Amino acid sequence: MRTLDDRKAEILKAIVRGYVRDGEPVGSKRIVSEADLGVSAATVRSDMASLEEAGYITQPHTSAGRVPTDKGYRFFVDTFGVTTSLSEEQKTAVERLLVGSSDLEELLRRTSTVLSRLTRFAALVVAPRLDRSRLRHIELVRLGPHSVLAVLIADTGRVEKRLLDLDATVADHDVQRARHAVNEAAAGLMLAAAPDVIAGVAAGAPEELRSLVEAVAGAIRSGLSQPDSGDEVFLGGTANIAAAGYFDRLEQVKQVYETLEEQVVVLRMLRDTLKSGDPAVRIGTELPLVELAACSVVAASYEAATGSGGSLGVLGPTRMDYPRTVAAVQAVASSLERALGELVGDDSA
Repeated sequence: MRTLDDRKAEILKAIVRGYVRDGEPVGSKRIVSEADLGVSAATVRSDMASLEEAGYITQPHTSAGRVPTDKGYRFFVDTFGVTTSLSEEQKTAVERLLVGSSDLEELLRRTSTVLSRLTRFAALVVAPRLDRSRLRHIELVRLGPHSVLAVLIADTGRVEKRLLDLDATVADHDVQRARHAVNEAAAGLMLAAAPDVIAGVAAGAPEELRSLVEAVAGAIRSGLSQPDSGDEVFLGGTANIAAAGYFDRLEQVKQVYETLEEQVVVLRMLRDTLKSGDPAVRIGTELPLVELAACSVVAASYEAATGSGGSLGVLGPTRMDYPRTVAAVQAVASSLERALGELVGDDSA
């Protein structure tokens, strides 16, 4: 809800934009010269004092200008929204870089690279969730008398491999029989339903196939049992965190790097961010970890025509160009959806 009059809102916008652009506190004279408010510097200073008292800006040093607080950035994002977009040339370049990937892993790695280059922040791309995907095919490869490799292929193009260790020996022709039976029963099903269906196949299978088919059902069930265990995060541009000079202390950079190494933390951070909207922005202290108090996250989801999907976003300093960053994240998410449709052979993408 808007809590500032129009002039104070414009002054706050000028402070946010000036500080994001130059990294220097913004003073009243600069606002008068750039914002075209039609008032004196004294009036601007009075309004700045009111903004500071309300917690939207702060004065880092005596006799210095003002910088936005988390509350100030939040007002800016909620009030002024996304007022920019990528150029058509940029959108075309993104599409060109993503289309033609050989598999899902390459596509998601390319996506993280493209997003980090566009924003100059650390990019986070989460693979489509297994529990929301359909089973396209299961390949079984005999590696030894007691060992079979199960290769699970989802409708998103995602590939998961599981090594099955069996108590009983298994012949190569029995592995092929089991592969046929499993795919005949479960191909096309939601992965969440596949383990029970395959277990039913195992119950009625000949004795020489039973343990193998049971192992396939167990491998899929195990992969889906942990909420975050089947999800994979692709990171791009993590070096941007240190290179841009956005953070005041080396300790802040170290904390961000350490957080990015925790895949489960990154997953939950993106999901928590998207609970407030899509796209969504979390700023500074709004993030669940004190280690990221100097950071902001911009996130969006993407979907495949098959109904499954994932999320992507960037992690950067609170001093970021929010409109441009949101526009970049949205554009890359849209391009990823189209590239994913081409990868899995969807004619409607």
